[in-house]
Amino acid sequence: MITDNILKSLRFSLRAVITGCLLLATLGGAPVVAAQVVDRVVASVNGEIITLSELDRELGHREQQLLHRVPEAEQARARAEIRRQILSGMIDNLLVEQQAVNRGILVDEREIDQALDSLLAENQITKEYLQRDLRRVGMTIADYRKTLRFHILQSRLLSLEVRERVIIPEKSIREYYEQNYAGLIDPKAYHLLQMGFVWSSPSAEAKEEARQRALRAREQVLAGGDFRKLARELSDLPSGSLGGDLGVLKKNKLSPEIQRYISALSPGDLTSVLETATFFQFFQLLSDQGVVRSPRAYEEVKEEIREKLYRQALEIQFEKWVENLRAGAYIKIML
Repeated sequence: MITDNILKSLRFSLRAVITGCLLLATLGGAPVVAAQVVDRVVASVNGEIITLSELDRELGHREQQLLHRVPEAEQARARAEIRRQILSGMIDNLLVEQQAVNRGILVDEREIDQALDSLLAENQITKEYLQRDLRRVGMTIADYRKTLRFHILQSRLLSLEVRERVIIPEKSIREYYEQNYAGLIDPKAYHLLQMGFVWSSPSAEAKEEARQRALRAREQVLAGGDFRKLARELSDLPSGSLGGDLGVLKKNKLSPEIQRYISALSPGDLTSVLETATFFQFFQLLSDQGVVRSPRAYEEVKEEIREKLYRQALEIQFEKWVENLRAGAYIKIML
């Protein structure tokens, strides 16, 4: 699923709602005692607030998905931890937006239109397909445009604050290639590609929809489709952004069930669609017997590896930068 690796926690302003509540308290001569509290502040970041309703909207479908695999006796503790983590992400996003304002960075609607058009063209999908994909995770196009706006904003801040610190030397690219594409490995290890399809709710219909998506994707690979390309377009799992590439996994790191399916394969073969607690998945075996097959030579994958290492290094630098923003900010949490 193309939305999975770009959906981030965003702050959606409720100033209009708060203003409306204040007006309701003064209009029509209604007694003050009749007013009801409809929202409350859960965090203040340099004087700007995050409200409970904003946090609840961010939790949305994700809370249900994440709690689906948690035993009932542990759900209260898990729910509190999920809320804490999402609020922390919202605080980070608000700090980023504040810094963008300080630096005079703006994003207009035309730029969001262009980003959306580019995404549709790159993934070879229609707007209707994207809308269907978004509905599956409880979002609308309007929500997604806010996501795009934030990431354009973040990218510009990265260019100003972080990018110049990130340099990927040729030696690092070569080492990554040798370790992940061409090196000899433990004979009891496998180089695997993966696709996974999460069901959006515990209902039988959602589960069957995910299973059908998995079956269709597997059929596309069997028909000659490029596994890596399809994984980037279709898989709901984090590995999808890497073309489904899990790298080299030692046998003892795999579950007994997956070992059983993988051990019966020859390089290039696919497993059947396998069910887990929250998603369906299947694998392609690239290699075993201690040798990793690379479908492309070093020069062909060099820039792809450079980009991957660059993103990893950029993420580390960005996290450090946000930590510095936090250290210099006035943050009060009232959750």
